Amino acid sequence: MQVLAIYSESGGVTKTSTAVSLAVIAARNGRRVTLVDLDPRAATTKWARVAPEEDHLHVGAILAHDDCEGYAEGLGIPVPGWSENLRIIPAARNVSNREAEYSDSAEFRLKTSLVGLESDLVIIDCPNRQGGPLIKGALTAADSIVYASKLSGDGVDGVVGARQTVTQFKKNLTRIGAPDSLEEVGIIAAAIDDRAVAQPLVERVSFDDLEETGLLLTPMVPKRTIVEQVRLTGEWYGDYPSGRVVLDAYTELFKKVIR
Repeated sequence: MQVLAIYSESGGVTKTSTAVSLAVIAARNGRRVTLVDLDPRAATTKWARVAPEEDHLHVGAILAHDDCEGYAEGLGIPVPGWSENLRIIPAARNVSNREAEYSDSAEFRLKTSLVGLESDLVIIDCPNRQGGPLIKGALTAADSIVYASKLSGDGVDGVVGARQTVTQFKKNLTRIGAPDSLEEVGIIAAAIDDRAVAQPLVERVSFDDLEETGLLLTPMVPKRTIVEQVRLTGEWYGDYPSGRVVLDAYTELFKKVIR
């Protein structure tokens, strides 16, 4: 089972769009997928229009308990309108309360909850945080990571900061003699204006900065308004002709980042 974290330290840089896109494409290609919304803003949860049967049955239930083995299997909510193979573990605003949790075992809770999970793929939509308990828990659970970005100053800053956090996380593992199995798979740049007559300077500079990392994946994902529109209605943009070019780009990226 692959556990993939989607991360940026900046908000509004297509992190949720990338997490949801890879999850739905994988599910529609026959993978059993669990998408974990770890962001207190609950953008994935809101897009999918999922709600737990009881208010406390969200990802916060995992983060609040050391003895949480198997919780992920019970908290996943089906999203049949997107795929019969997809389940989402929702987030809620009060998940932010767990950011004050610094007990010795807190970072292992998400990983522990995945024990016994009947999925081929877990994707974690991380919050845009500069480290902290939620990110530490996501990195502990994950075996691979993709950075989400736009061709913008915020996009580049988010990747740079996230990579610094991951580097420090890896150094800490080495320091205590723990195995480091977290692979930086690449950077997905999305919401690219491919219809502009000339590429703006900020996009050219941002592209160069991301390319210098050696992690920038292709193709880059073009911007289409249908993606933002369906987030308001709980639909999947790939079901619309105007979303096809976005779907095609993410499908090619899926082949590169999902084992």
